[in-house]
Amino acid sequence: MLGANLYYMRYKDQLILTGEINDVGAPIMVNVDKSYRSGIELQVGIKLASQLKWDVNATFSKNKIINFTEFVDDWDTWGQRSFELGETDLAFSPGTIVNSQLSYSPVEKFNIRFISLFVGDQFIDNTSSESRKLDAYFVNNLRVDYSFSTGLFKEIIIHAVANNLMNVMYESNAWVYSYFYEGKRQKMDGYYPQAGRYFMFGVDFKF
Repeated sequence: MLGANLYYMRYKDQLILTGEINDVGAPIMVNVDKSYRSGIELQVGIKLASQLKWDVNATFSKNKIINFTEFVDDWDTWGQRSFELGETDLAFSPGTIVNSQLSYSPVEKFNIRFISLFVGDQFIDNTSSESRKLDAYFVNNLRVDYSFSTGLFKEIIIHAVANNLMNVMYESNAWVYSYFYEGKRQKMDGYYPQAGRYFMFGVDFKF
């Protein structure tokens, strides 16, 4: 199986995240006059053997503000400074995302899946500044499912999941607040580190 989708979306007054949070920790959003998202989405499915298949989907994109003006608080004057930055990247919009799932079913109703996710670099505000960016990360998970029927339940499904098998240290979200103080640009920021290797077990009952 092979699929591809090309897309181009042009926006007027798109509501976007700024990378800031308010006094209760909620994300702040703002409208930008002109922006766009364009790219290609790919899907590939291969049956490697009667009990083994591999599914991959990927997105490669550009996510841009056409002419971005940054406003930064100035604590010395209690005003703001503005900076015309031209075309910049939309915050929290990685240019590359790839998902892979390798599935193996040695017997009926027993399934083993090796799941991989790659997320490319992404900026945490709309300035395309290298100092305000989330690095790319690549994580792998292993999931085992087994299902069976009983007289009481139509189906019972047992799950066992090992997440982040390689114990990768990464952050998937962040916030940043920039300001000027004593004539120098400063910032306050926070990053959300994700869990290392961890395990989950579950049971589903279907009537």
